[in-house]
Amino acid sequence: MVNVLFLSIAAVLLLAAAYKARPLLRRPRPRGLGALCGFLTGLGASLVFLTPGVGDALSVITPKLGRLLGNCSTLAAATCISVLLLRFNEEPPAADRKARHRLVSLAVVLVVMAVLFLSSPVDDSPGAPTFGELPRTEPLLNIYVLVFTAHLGAAIVDLLRQALRYARHAPRPGLRHGLRVIAAGCALGMVYIGYKIVHVVGLWTDAAWLPPEQLCTSLVTPATCTFSVGLPAICSLLLVTGILLPAIGPALAWPWRRLLLWHLHRGLHPLWAALTAAVPEIQLTATDSRYAAPDPEFRLYRRVIEIRDGMLALRPHRSDEVRRAAEQRLRAGGADDRRLDARVEAAVLAAALESRRSGGAPAHPVSVEDASLTCPELTNLIDEARWLRRVSHAFAASGTGLAPAPRSRPAAGI
Repeated sequence: MVNVLFLSIAAVLLLAAAYKARPLLRRPRPRGLGALCGFLTGLGASLVFLTPGVGDALSVITPKLGRLLGNCSTLAAATCISVLLLRFNEEPPAADRKARHRLVSLAVVLVVMAVLFLSSPVDDSPGAPTFGELPRTEPLLNIYVLVFTAHLGAAIVDLLRQALRYARHAPRPGLRHGLRVIAAGCALGMVYIGYKIVHVVGLWTDAAWLPPEQLCTSLVTPATCTFSVGLPAICSLLLVTGILLPAIGPALAWPWRRLLLWHLHRGLHPLWAALTAAVPEIQLTATDSRYAAPDPEFRLYRRVIEIRDGMLALRPHRSDEVRRAAEQRLRAGGADDRRLDARVEAAVLAAALESRRSGGAPAHPVSVEDASLTCPELTNLIDEARWLRRVSHAFAASGTGLAPAPRSRPAAGI
């Protein structure tokens, strides 16, 4: 089972690395792509080398050679993912400098590990101690395990620090959630590092409480394999998921996003209907269902623009007196501060629509500089649509006459 599981995951990782590596043949090369391919390749190679069947085959060359190659591939993968985050989170000169330091450190550690491993006699005959038990009798292998554990622990701490530091500032939800998943993987990795330290110290001191190492038949059996195999496997899965989440996250979230866009589009209808009835020329295209655009994001974007154009057309009729009176009345009634701005804006728009219908002008019109929406800072379509939906709900709740928009013929262009 372990052979099939490890080799299957390794095949997926190596195929993904080969697929992503194609742009590396062109210039300029995408930033961070080399580190991503190195991470996928290193992780896939480590799973191949650490597979029991592959390890037995490599032992024909040198006993336990698969363990050395697997550990080296693991350190290479950890370094590559750290370099990948550097490429995205640091300016190129600083990222290049820090990446070189990490690569030089990796090269030195790999050479030291190879020397320690090849300098220690390893018995691979039937009935011989497993690799996990060899440090009990081979001091050089104990140092080998300590070097591997220390460097892997340092790489995990570095990765955890970067993930937590930049997750707060990530501009996209997919990237932010991906960094948090990476941080969760690093947290499990630290548990694994703690297990390795306890295991090595127990071997070094010949502790009687240390359970003997047994052949793993699955990720969790025997119980010691939960830490030696299960934890690294789950940690690797979380790291791969965190790396790929910014790319696959939008596709996975599209059904939910489509539903959100549709809900926001419907929520804007009361305000949109009143504005298009008063100012028909704000309609960019025909809104009849036969001609409506199938893309929900485009439809929402168009509706927000039409509402904004309607508000702009009502600017000469906006009254500062109505704004002040509405705000005082709502505050006196204990209105929630989070919804106060939207309800004030709805009151101002209702008065402006009534003023336009009657052909009059407000007693205290707002100047051109001050004739803006009473709204917080809005930076994207979803936030703006959500705020306008609150205005629309407050507008509908006020009971202002909502005339349906007249049916229009399809217009050419947008």
